[in-house]
Amino acid sequence: MKKKYIVIPVVFLLAAVIAYFLYWKYPSNRESMKWARSLNAAHVEKIEMIVMPSSEEKRYKQFSDHEIPDVVKLVNRSTGKYVEEERSTVGLTRTLYIKLKDGSSHIVSYGRDLVIDGDAYADTPFGSTEDGEQLGDGDSEVPENFYTSE
Repeated sequence: MKKKYIVIPVVFLLAAVIAYFLYWKYPSNRESMKWARSLNAAHVEKIEMIVMPSSEEKRYKQFSDHEIPDVVKLVNRSTGKYVEEERSTVGLTRTLYIKLKDGSSHIVSYGRDLVIDGDAYADTPFGSTEDGEQLGDGDSEVPENFYTSE
């Protein structure tokens, strides 16, 4: 009889812990998250990345045509709950500048939070677990007209 009284609270506690973690991992229903999860490599014209902080010689990278599908797969795995205010970033941030063949552009940033077109997401109460590490480092300096060109 005593085992029954112990098992029931343990089952409820386990269910609460599982629900808590699923809450953070379930993708948000915001438009920016829907876009990220549905991005198709065939629609991408180019993807550029800025890595900060980094040495100036390794701050920028333009992904080649054969690298774009892997980058798109990472973006497609985006998950998390929308957070009202992006938390300050401590450490490395990798920001993708994605230009589509239809002329539209999107920005996806991997830091403490995942930020998609200005919307911040976290998949844990402490931020985002995806840090974009698989994107690697930049391989060159930022082009002179990068921030002013369209």
